[in-house]
Amino acid sequence: MKIFIDSSVFLKLLLNEPGSDIAQAILEDVEYGKVIGYVTPMVLEEVCFKLIYAKASELLDTKNIWKIKESLRLSSEFRSKILEVVRKFYEYIEYLFLKGLRIEPVMYSDWQKAYGIMKKHGLLPADAVHVAVALRVKANTIATFDEDFRVLREVRIIP
Repeated sequence: MKIFIDSSVFLKLLLNEPGSDIAQAILEDVEYGKVIGYVTPMVLEEVCFKLIYAKASELLDTKNIWKIKESLRLSSEFRSKILEVVRKFYEYIEYLFLKGLRIEPVMYSDWQKAYGIMKKHGLLPADAVHVAVALRVKANTIATFDEDFRVLREVRIIP
């Protein structure tokens, strides 16, 4: 079975949010070769951004993105602390990649198909691109905690 893995699965696990046990089970299925998992560089970027934002918000006690960006730019010590969470995520992705995780590029045809998906289902652009890639690689399932995907009929949504 082929599944496309949305950023929300990684984030549930890495941020230890409710549902992290389910996210872990999904990712273990990839790790143990029970399923073929697909992500795109867009998914990886979404996870990195949210990990950076979560750690920076915690350290600076602010949700202000401009203060976070300024601190990242001006303080190498702060940047090192923040990038530690990104390094761990990179190592985890590298491990899953060696176990069979597929990192699928986004093609221009995916972008074109995404417009129709946005129009039909009301998804945001990134989510529509994820769906287009899933359909192209013939992944019949999308693993996501994002309720927006539940409108889809073309693929199965788990959990």
